[in-house]
Amino acid sequence: MRSILVTVIAVGVLYGTSAHAGAPVGAGKVYAGSEGETVAVVPLTTQDPSGEKQALLYVQGTDSEFDGKALLHTINEHDKGINYITQYKGEGFYTLQMRDNRGSKKYELWVPGRNKALVVTFDEKRSQALKAPDIYEQHEKLKKDGTLARMAAFNRKDRETAQQGYFTEVVNAMNAACGTSVAATIDWKSVTDDIIKRYSISSYCGNPLEALQKLCGSKVGKRVISAKVKSFSCRFGPELKLEVKDGAVSFTTQQDAANQDEYSKQFFEKNL
Repeated sequence: MRSILVTVIAVGVLYGTSAHAGAPVGAGKVYAGSEGETVAVVPLTTQDPSGEKQALLYVQGTDSEFDGKALLHTINEHDKGINYITQYKGEGFYTLQMRDNRGSKKYELWVPGRNKALVVTFDEKRSQALKAPDIYEQHEKLKKDGTLARMAAFNRKDRETAQQGYFTEVVNAMNAACGTSVAATIDWKSVTDDIIKRYSISSYCGNPLEALQKLCGSKVGKRVISAKVKSFSCRFGPELKLEVKDGAVSFTTQQDAANQDEYSKQFFEKNL
């Protein structure tokens, strides 16, 4: 009976190891934060087509889209630290960043849906328990079923929705400061895919609104703006331009134009 049990265990071990045979992974490390979040970093022994080092990152406990998914990252090393970069919705996403300040290493975890980084530190106990081949196996499954490709693909609708949300926050802040109810819009047809991938649309279109908010810091400015600004529209075009007519402010922004906040402030001071 004992010999049969030993045989069963041996077969189980054999099959368990053969399932991960050839997994191109090194010894991984786990970093944990104060809110229960963790990120496992599993280095790969293979490189990407350009020769960059790679790693799989497995995030848990952040209530984000990254949780529970083994995502492929490029390792970008520089003199001040390391960046772990994955492809997410059509662009590079910096999931984990390490900064070395005179020998003191600080790790910051970034995930979709959070505007602030989560500070994480090396967890020796979790690192010892980490099974790197299991992370690799999960990555291969997600790759095969198309999950990773869907996460990496550019999604114009999602990008517009996110930027519109940030823009609405800028509009609400201006209205609150000025005591107004200005309706503001963005001409999304003027925003190319390349522009929305590379730039913060809410920041560009928000410059004049933030200038108005600052001008409302004085009683005179607040009274003038409340009386003369009723609507606001923003579009991308070939050159920077602001116009105001019958209470409607029209703003044409240009991604390469500098000092747009100061330009807006000076325009309103002269034309309102």
